[in-house]
Amino acid sequence: MKLIFIRHGEANYQTDKLTLRGKIQIQWAKKYISNETPTAIYCSPRTRTLQTANIINKKYKAPLHIMQEINERQYLNDKERALYWDDYDKHYLDYTYENKHFETCKDFIDRCISGFEKIVKETGRNDTVIVCAHSSTLYALNAYINGIPETQKIDWVQCSNGAIIKYYL
Repeated sequence: MKLIFIRHGEANYQTDKLTLRGKIQIQWAKKYISNETPTAIYCSPRTRTLQTANIINKKYKAPLHIMQEINERQYLNDKERALYWDDYDKHYLDYTYENKHFETCKDFIDRCISGFEKIVKETGRNDTVIVCAHSSTLYALNAYINGIPETQKIDWVQCSNGAIIKYYL
């Protein structure tokens, strides 16, 4: 199967909506996948990824699935930030670190992996799917495809807004 990962376009993080620039980024991204025929599109529940998926899907009219599992890593709220920021920041990519007060790297990676497993299970081996999500979801996807590194430190994989990465599974 082919999985096409698209990071959402630039967003106003106060409203969680795509900016004009973000919408243009996704219009450009569409050109690079114009020959694809996705059987489904998956996105996180955030407004910016749903907008991205809808822009992409205008051409395809594929079934759109909103998945909590591939949502971005949950950030600390103001109270948690005051109490746990040092631990959160220091152990951000440490798969072995445990803390019951916030979503750890392991919690996040495992959540995303369960989402990717659902996508793969629902997709035919010759089908193409599009996943519209976040940069943090991309490093979880990398861990899903390549496994957890022996160091137990998750590889950071960064991409710009509107970036497209194709995977063949």
